[in-house]
Amino acid sequence: MSGAFVSLSTWTGAPMGRRKPELSRRRVVTAVMTPTQAEKAGKKLNKVEYTKENSDQLLHPVQEEMLNDEIFVTESAYQILKFHGTYQQDDREKRKAGEQKKYQFMLRLKMPGGEMPANMYRLLEDLSENYGNHTLRATTRSAFQMHGVLKDNLKTVFNKIMNAGGSCIGACGDLNRNIVATPAQFTSKPYQYVRQYSAMIAEVFAPQSAAFAEVWLDGEKAGTYGLREPASGFFWCMAQ
Repeated sequence: MSGAFVSLSTWTGAPMGRRKPELSRRRVVTAVMTPTQAEKAGKKLNKVEYTKENSDQLLHPVQEEMLNDEIFVTESAYQILKFHGTYQQDDREKRKAGEQKKYQFMLRLKMPGGEMPANMYRLLEDLSENYGNHTLRATTRSAFQMHGVLKDNLKTVFNKIMNAGGSCIGACGDLNRNIVATPAQFTSKPYQYVRQYSAMIAEVFAPQSAAFAEVWLDGEKAGTYGLREPASGFFWCMAQ
């Protein structure tokens, strides 16, 4: 499978998750992914890798489990949800010994270069107050995490973030979780290039699948959310 880095002159500068780069024929660098060790040796995939390969591009069993009445997801859905940008957790401070786990979810934003528009931060604050535990956590990878979201509210939170131009896609799991760049907001050309290239590199290596739109946006196709990769190229987002 291959991806492509686009030239700065062809980058549209649209919000993360909605970007539609126009590839330049003269300035395209192809990124070729090498086979996994399991592929090289002809070995069987382990349970987690098998779950990914049979998820129909990160769709199942997340789609089905978001529709049931359980307050948690199964281990298979847990593994796939990482690529959507969320982890299932247990709030141990809220449960007593012997009680059922207090399931909740953490969402992490994908913020190349730490870019955070003011309107997105205000939205995150509102979402945390209304659906989370009233806190936002800044990470060492220049991103924000929201904790305490219940399963019933996951779709609402994802939908609002994605429709505002943000993204959690690929912010968790065994792939690159963010592209870190200097936080210095200088306006000289080198700093501008660093910020622009961090956004482009993040787009190239983000999982491309219609599953995100189908689960969180009711099938709406918008930007990279509506893309499907051929099954033969799916191993690139698995553990290398």
